[in-house]
Amino acid sequence: MRDRPICRNLRDIVPVECPCGQSWRIITAADDTVMGFHVTAIHCATPHFHRRATEIYHVLDGSGRLILGGSAFDVTPGSTAYVPPGSTAYVPPGCIHHGEGDFTAAIAILPPFDPSDEFSARDMLPEPSRPPIVRHIDDIEPIRSACGSSSRIITRHDGAVMGLHVVRIKAAECHYHIRTTEIYHILEGEGTLTVDRESYELSPGVTIYVPPGLEHGGDGDFRSIVICAPPFDPEDQIVV
Repeated sequence: MRDRPICRNLRDIVPVECPCGQSWRIITAADDTVMGFHVTAIHCATPHFHRRATEIYHVLDGSGRLILGGSAFDVTPGSTAYVPPGSTAYVPPGCIHHGEGDFTAAIAILPPFDPSDEFSARDMLPEPSRPPIVRHIDDIEPIRSACGSSSRIITRHDGAVMGLHVVRIKAAECHYHIRTTEIYHILEGEGTLTVDRESYELSPGVTIYVPPGLEHGGDGDFRSIVICAPPFDPEDQIVV
């Protein structure tokens, strides 16, 4: 399993067609990582499910309706959906809000996307391991963390295999995690993220993969999605 960081920019990734629409696959199985990370433009996605993979969608822009396991959820920027294995996910034609009903989502997937694990609704559907979770960042009270101000949308208290936070970082304390892998995806602002004494310049669209055990901390003024696998545990965080 990969033990070194990855830094990539969305603008350098060539998109591919997928059942959800058009996907920029930034962190993939080819990287030998714990989890993958995509940014996907979604419009009338075809029904599909994964037998093994768990996904978290975080809507970046646009709006529409996401069907998860037979339940419909209206989504807007800041909506987050936790999709366990076995839950059919799609965006139906005609179920639209504000124009075309298109939206763009950051998608974390654990384990990384494997095309052999993607099935259509015609295939035999397994029982989902749990119901999906859908929340909006506006409903989450931010708290102070080592990184800055953190809105912890999906957490270990949900019994999830991944967590998702949205964090405002100005001068993060240098820290590392014993077991947890993190992915940072920059939403706005600029700064630097230093991982294992190597500094990466940050701007919107930059994604950083941080394996466990590597000291890291951010400087500047930026807002980032942070995905944690397993979900954040304060006992797993060591400030240095």
